[in-house]
Amino acid sequence: MRVPLKPTMLRSLTKEEFESTIAIPMQDVTATAIPAVHIWQYAAGLAENGLLPGDVLNRSMVEKVYRNAHGTYDHVLLPAGSRNVFIVVLVDINNTSVFGHYLLDLNTEYSLNKNQ
Repeated sequence: MRVPLKPTMLRSLTKEEFESTIAIPMQDVTATAIPAVHIWQYAAGLAENGLLPGDVLNRSMVEKVYRNAHGTYDHVLLPAGSRNVFIVVLVDINNTSVFGHYLLDLNTEYSLNKNQ
């Protein structure tokens, strides 16, 4: 049986806010990252607001986790229901908190074909 999670405040980031958390090179830490915070309460809020497929939440599906070069932010990519589209949950490592989320549509951002 699932334990209900407390409501959490969602913060949708602007493109500028999202990009300010990027420091090249971004390192793929999917296999090695020790979570700074538990993101699934935040993800539950995203699902409740129709921003994240329920299946992603129920199965705790993470596509990738990238850490910026300064080691200050993790970008946790959650599948958003379409190919190459992700809800990125930004984890502020220094403050051990969720900074917010951003809808990253690689199809639009990089003119990808949704079938690629």
